[in-house]
Parts: sequence; structure tokens; C-alpha cells
Amino acid sequence: MSIKFDITGDGEFAEAMEKAMKQFPASTEKVLKKEARNIAKDLGVRVQEEAKGHHIPATGNRLQDSFRQGKMIRSGKNYTVAVTSKAPHYHLYEEGHDLVTHNRKNRWGKGKPGTGRKVGKVYAKKTVGKYMARRSEYSEAIGQELLNSILEDAGFDS
Repeated sequence: MSIKFDITGDGEFAEAMEKAMKQFPASTEKVLKKEARNIAKDLGVRVQEEAKGHHIPATGNRLQDSFRQGKMIRSGKNYTVAVTSKAPHYHLYEEGHDLVTHNRKNRWGKGKPGTGRKVGKVYAKKTVGKYMARRSEYSEAIGQELLNSILEDAGFDS
């Protein structure tokens, strides 16, 4: 969907609309980054509630603290901001995995081959998918916030 219009004249409205069109990319980036930060924060809260004990024991980094706002990507007329996780074990939590025993060690400290056996399965939580399905209901509000931001940056009172 695209909207095209021509503005003729050199009045105050025409200047304000030109300013709004030039301001669109910056306003879009500002609003999308803010939404990405909010999503990362909300995902941290949801994971904290659903994933008791999913953390890296050696460093103490918790899965709930690993979500970050990613880079702003502009591809043609599309704008995208990713929300990423810096936790190396995130995919195990989100997609599930086999539960295996630790390898036994021989007297020289080396692992014996074939001692890590499958003892069960850890099922996927799919927290992000569930959250994003619920979050899509707010797309209209995000669009309205974007429009208000563009108008405010262009100098219109809203």
C-alpha cells in the first residue's frame, strides 16, 4: 500500500508536509527502537516467570537478562528492528533439546566415548512465539504512536 499526493504552492502547510516527509525515517527509527526495547524488557519478564533455573551456572548470566534491542535495518521502504538474545543457551530453551548424562571420565581425565546417553527430553517453551502473537494486537497503537511522532517532529500540534 502506498499513498501518493502532490502539494502545490509554497504555504505554511506545504512546508510542514515537506518537513514531515523528510522527518519520517528518523521518527520511524526512534519509535521502532523504543518498541524493541519494550519488547526486550517484556520478554525478560516472561522468561523469568516461565524459565525457573535457566541460567549459565559458571557466569551467573540469566536468560531473562539476555534480551537486547538489535540494529535498525532499512530495506527499501521496510524498516525492521530485531530483538536479540546474547545467551548462548537461548535456542535450547526456546526450541527444546535432548537430556543426556554427562560423559564419565577415565583415570586420565578424558571422557569415555559412548557414556553420554539420552535419558529424556526437555520440551520447547516457545515463549517468544507466544509473546509476539499477543503483541501483534498492538500494531495499530504503534502505528498511531509513529504518526504522532512524525507530526510532532514536523511541528504540527497533535
